Amino acid sequence: MTSSSNSFLGRLSAFRDRFGTKGAIYKSLDVVLHKAFHTSVHAVVWLDVESLAEMASPDPRFTFRFLTADEVETYAQDPSLYLCPTLVEGVRNGSEICFGALAGDRLAAIACYALEIAKPEHAGGATFSFPSDVVYMSYGHTHPDFRGARLHGLVMGLALQELAKRGITKLVSLVAWTNWASLKSCSRLGYIHLGYMITIRGRKRAVGVYPKLAKQLGVRFGRKAAQRALGD
Repeated sequence: MTSSSNSFLGRLSAFRDRFGTKGAIYKSLDVVLHKAFHTSVHAVVWLDVESLAEMASPDPRFTFRFLTADEVETYAQDPSLYLCPTLVEGVRNGSEICFGALAGDRLAAIACYALEIAKPEHAGGATFSFPSDVVYMSYGHTHPDFRGARLHGLVMGLALQELAKRGITKLVSLVAWTNWASLKSCSRLGYIHLGYMITIRGRKRAVGVYPKLAKQLGVRFGRKAAQRALGD
């Protein structure tokens, strides 16, 4: 057995220990879909500020606020945060906004949001567009040193409260269908599950299956999203 096979089996065993046999089966299926059929499956989730569950009081160890482009650029130097360099450009040109939890001068957790349109590289391989009172959560991460403090859900909730002051009252996002920890966090916060987005990547373009409920809420996918962005 190769080292890569041993590594995969080790990760699968750890996943089973954490999420049970059913979780491990789903994870195995996800790997097969991705590697053999170039297919990804994501849950499309939706949160309205009016449905936001009551949150615990913010931990006084942290400061919660929007980040400047210069701050995002500085924090992107930390490889453990996995911040995409394009985020900096997005914050600078106003197409992205980032909200963080700060422990002194350290970034403990971050959530970034795309306005009006999300590019395929941040949206499961499909272009997204949405009404002006909606944002798309393009990225969320908690620094390894601060995991366990439930910052992921807290940052999302506080960010939406602040965004509501700007007239943005709804949030749409994707969560990998086997990311049980994030799905549980979304459930605690009051997210609604709109269905699954299935993306099959071909040689020239991707083909997708998108949930009807998301479309009813004004979310557009693929070519229709790109056409809306161009004003067609």
